[in-house]
Amino acid sequence: MFKISKKEPKYFASAKSKVKLPKVKEAWSDKNISEIRARLRKDILEKEQNNLCIYCEKRISDNSKKSNIDHFKTRNLFPEKSLDYDNLLVSCNVNERCSSLKDSKKSLLKNRDDYENIIDPTIENPNDFFNYLLSGEIVPIDEKKAQFTIDVFNLNQQSLSDERKILADTLKYCTDLSFDEIFENFGYEYQSFIKNIYPKLKEL
Repeated sequence: MFKISKKEPKYFASAKSKVKLPKVKEAWSDKNISEIRARLRKDILEKEQNNLCIYCEKRISDNSKKSNIDHFKTRNLFPEKSLDYDNLLVSCNVNERCSSLKDSKKSLLKNRDDYENIIDPTIENPNDFFNYLLSGEIVPIDEKKAQFTIDVFNLNQQSLSDERKILADTLKYCTDLSFDEIFENFGYEYQSFIKNIYPKLKEL
């Protein structure tokens, strides 16, 4: 999970202004919004998220089978935020993690108050809450909110931890590279993990 800076596109603001009831959950299905949804998903993913899932940081495409516009605060509990641009993030569609888990029947978020206990990447920097181990595991930095966030999005799903460990094992042989060179060669997938563990690897 990484910090994101949001800037509402003019075309979305224009479409939103045409919705008669913008603060009900059905507003997201309004024709004016449906017509631009694919463009919006692509723009958020490319211009704000570097083509990464906001939660697990896996590289994803803007294909609707691979990604979705996630209402960080779900429309069922926060209908007034249905068209709030700052509430719109792009997530992968992988089962049992990220938005798929957050919005499922298994979700740990049962009411509006529960959202106060997870990290909001639009206003908080997750790097202030998380530490990373060479094993690929994400651990909290003495912060209850961090552990709850990890659990809500299943950020330590085995496949994610395994991939991060493989990346760390590879980076052990690249400790003479700058961050720019690392991202040029490896891409930005798991960027928060790389930024956190690379200095540790250089000290080994």
